[in-house]
Amino acid sequence: MNSFQKNVIFAKLVRALHSYSSMLVLVLLLFFAITGLTLNHPDVLHSKAGYVSERVILPLPEYLQLSLIPQSEEAQAELAHQFRQWLSTEDHVKASTYKYQFDIAEQLLELDFKRPGGYANVVVDFAAGQADVDKEFSGYLTLLNELHKGRNAGASWIFLIDATALACIVFALTGFYLLLKQPSRRPIGNSLAMLGVFLALFAYILSLH
Repeated sequence: MNSFQKNVIFAKLVRALHSYSSMLVLVLLLFFAITGLTLNHPDVLHSKAGYVSERVILPLPEYLQLSLIPQSEEAQAELAHQFRQWLSTEDHVKASTYKYQFDIAEQLLELDFKRPGGYANVVVDFAAGQADVDKEFSGYLTLLNELHKGRNAGASWIFLIDATALACIVFALTGFYLLLKQPSRRPIGNSLAMLGVFLALFAYILSLH
């Protein structure tokens, strides 16, 4: 196989990567572009659509009723995990991250759940045998904006953001390579690339004044 044939095969591979990477991230690129606008203009694009605030008191199931809170950290972590599972099943408190804190003197357990666009705070009173659940969802626009930032979105969504970024890098670099291989379009392409760099620097300098 001579060098010309190798170049042809490589060019075909680059075209395929360029085309398929663009299709792979098409919807996600639109999502991050649109939510980038909503993040930059929160006052103009303010929405409370879907806003929910709720407070309920739930009786504890029999298997979670305790007379004494366990002392060991391992037992406390397991107990907090059991409460997370129960709340997820019974009261739809679903979240990507959560923290917990025990107050042995007061026989209380406090759990803080966070997810994009919302949170839940739960205070478990073992003496009273009940859980005080305070939930808030800030609306669909806030949900989309926080997904854009990856805030409280969990490991799977962070992985998706990373994968999207890598696909965008492949898309950009293969597009640059394909443009370099077209002499008639190269001057315009290079000029636009330099213009993009200049606009970025100019906007940054202006932001400092």
